[in-house]
Amino acid sequence: MRNKTLLVATLALGVLALAALWLGREEAKPAPTKQPLVDAALLSSLQSFVVKANGKTATIIKSADGTWTVKEKFGLPADAEARLTPLIRSLQKALTHGQLTANPKRLAKLGLADSSITLNAPGKSLTIEFGKQTDDGLGSSARYQGLPHAIRTDFTGDLDGDPASWVDLTLCAAKAEDVKSVAFNWSDGKKEFSRSAKGKPFTGAGAEGIESLAASLATLRVGEAVAKDDKDAAGAFAKSFQVTLGFFDGNALTLTFGQVAGKAAGETPKAFIRAKHSDPKHKANGYAAKAELTVPSWIMEQIPISAAAFAKQTQPAASPAAIPSLAVPAGK
Repeated sequence: MRNKTLLVATLALGVLALAALWLGREEAKPAPTKQPLVDAALLSSLQSFVVKANGKTATIIKSADGTWTVKEKFGLPADAEARLTPLIRSLQKALTHGQLTANPKRLAKLGLADSSITLNAPGKSLTIEFGKQTDDGLGSSARYQGLPHAIRTDFTGDLDGDPASWVDLTLCAAKAEDVKSVAFNWSDGKKEFSRSAKGKPFTGAGAEGIESLAASLATLRVGEAVAKDDKDAAGAFAKSFQVTLGFFDGNALTLTFGQVAGKAAGETPKAFIRAKHSDPKHKANGYAAKAELTVPSWIMEQIPISAAAFAKQTQPAASPAAIPSLAVPAGK
């Protein structure tokens, strides 16, 4: 009788163990299914997108010729290398990793209202809100606009809502060795330097600093873009001068500079630039019609603004006056 009771108890425990195991399997959550954050078809047919972050908004639009422009910055070209391509690639690679939370209190702490991107393609639009990084460091928390819950993603792209940061500010990207000549045209005179072949030095009196200047202007990145009716720009170009780079391929880049005095005593003058390339298809030609461009101060420090300034910069240093010797009487 005792053995029978023991057997029944053992069988009962076995049944309970199996039941617990079965229930545990039923309650175990399946691994989240990874899905692309953005459908590949949407990205491949993208016509525009809007980035909102840090209280600013940047609208990037694809033109009929396939180039991308920044709406809020006068339709100037977008910086494909530093901004556009990295963001698109990040979106292409990003995956969702399941639901993060639908709790309103937790959602409020994720900061999902701080930044977002809206992707627009023919017949389709998608807005994704991005918040803080997930606790496990996987990537940004996110939410498809209109849904009640947030999701985990491995998206780590940079969302910048400042339109100025999206503009391609590189007017020219030639090599310094391709510059054959540098010509100045000031209101008080002209000056030109040239070299016979690539790798040869520039010739002419005062040519010592021309190589460095040619390198700076051949790879020219401006400061910022302002409206065509900017008052400072109008004042700057009222008295301007030109520097023309001639290239070994026969093309030329003419740069018109102007500057206006600082508004406060001791303030660095504000300088502006307009560029015109001999090749009608060169991108520099499209900027002047849309905006005025400022010049970084470090570039202006290299450029003589007049013939008089050039002469002063290149004149040889005066020799120190000879100190007359004093005759010392011979001792007696």
